[in-house]
Amino acid sequence: MRAFINTFFIVILIGLLGGCLYEKGGPLPSNSSSSTNGGTDTNGGGGSTAALDSLPCGAPTTTNAQNQVCFNTAILPIFLANCATSGCHDSKTAEEGYDLTSYEKIVRKGITAGNAKKSKLYQVIIDTGKERMPPPPNAPMSSDKIQLIASWIDQGAKNITCETTGSTNSAQAVSYSKHLVPIFEYYCTGCHNSTTKSAGINLTQYSTVKALAIEKSLYGSISHQIGYKPMPSSSLKLSECQIGLVKNWIDSGMLNN
Repeated sequence: MRAFINTFFIVILIGLLGGCLYEKGGPLPSNSSSSTNGGTDTNGGGGSTAALDSLPCGAPTTTNAQNQVCFNTAILPIFLANCATSGCHDSKTAEEGYDLTSYEKIVRKGITAGNAKKSKLYQVIIDTGKERMPPPPNAPMSSDKIQLIASWIDQGAKNITCETTGSTNSAQAVSYSKHLVPIFEYYCTGCHNSTTKSAGINLTQYSTVKALAIEKSLYGSISHQIGYKPMPSSSLKLSECQIGLVKNWIDSGMLNN
């Protein structure tokens, strides 16, 4: 009987340790070697950015002249949109002790600089089971975003800052579906979707976006104006080109085009 009890508690202990996001290192999921499931780039390059290329104003600057992954333009937006959501890994909730809202906080736990495969944050991102982050019903990260994170960690998880790109003008015609939706999908809807509705906001709906534009909180937040909550976050601002596109859309009548 005593042997059975001891075995029972050992099994429970193993289960608890295995499910803890804090645990650094540990076994890598068996499918991690496949590049389509977030395998690391042994050459330390920036990885594929196919999905990012469709962003208005040009794809975010993902690497600098030395081919180092840019944290502010490539990595931080991914964590903010997919992980630092209300009730999860934002500063207020910090689920399981993880606050993924800034460089200092992201590298504090779960990152083994120089080795993505031994980094717990990377392991849960590529996991295909119940440990996967972001958790269901949220969609898993795309392979290009996973590759960027892997390359960034393998290069030492450095706080590399790069300039944003693109320009716009007040006369540029703006389409809601062509210009605004891709911006929201990359930077915002990881938090503000129909499932999580951070702050009660669902930016996958045109009606919500228009309502926020009418009350001026949409532009006020993305341009980090005083009196509005800065979005995507106080540590990340859309490029002037992207902000300009949103303003042009608002000024031209906020059409669902």
